[in-house]
Amino acid sequence: MKVTDDSSPLCPVARALTCVGDSWTLLILRDAMQGARRFDEFQRGLGIASSMLTRRLERMVSNELLEKRCYQRHPPRYEYHLTAKGNDLAPVILTLYRWGEQHLPIEADGFRLVDRRTQGPVEPILYDRCHDRPLSPGNVCLAPGPDADPAVHARVERMRNALERGDFPDSQPVAARADCRAAMAASDSINE
Repeated sequence: MKVTDDSSPLCPVARALTCVGDSWTLLILRDAMQGARRFDEFQRGLGIASSMLTRRLERMVSNELLEKRCYQRHPPRYEYHLTAKGNDLAPVILTLYRWGEQHLPIEADGFRLVDRRTQGPVEPILYDRCHDRPLSPGNVCLAPGPDADPAVHARVERMRNALERGDFPDSQPVAARADCRAAMAASDSINE
C-alpha cells in the first residue's frame, strides 16, 4: 500500500500502514496470534494463494513482524513466529475484533472473545495509562512536535477546529478542550 499524503513520513499512522496496511497482513498476524506457524496452516486457514502468501510472509519477515525459523533441513521447511514488534500489534487486532462485532454483526455466533482464566466475556478498549482512563477520539488531540512541517501544523489546526465544533460524539466538555488547546499552544511555542 502506497501512502502519499504530505505528512506521511512524520505521521506514525502512515508509517504503520506502510508496514501492515493490507488485509492479508492483518489476517496473517491474527492467525499467528492464534497459533499458526507454518505456511500450510496460514494457507489453509486463510484460503490465500500460495504466491500471495509467500510475498506477504517475506514482507512481514523483512518488516520484522515475523521471524522465519527452520524446523526441517532436508528439504528446508520454515515456521513463522511473531516478533515482539509483531506481537505489539495484538491491541490493533483485538480492537478490530471489537469494532467488527459492534458495527458489522451477523446472526451466527462463531467466535467469542473471553478471558483466558475466567472464560468470561471481555471488551477490548484503548486505555491511557498516564491519565488512567479509556481513550477515544474526543479526549485526545494532536500537538506538533519539534520537527513538524507546515503539513503537520495544518493537520493539527484541522483537529483543533474539529474539537471546537464538537465533531467527535464523545468530545470532552469545553474545559477539557481548553486543556487540550493549552497543551497544543504550549507545544507550538516550544516549536517556534
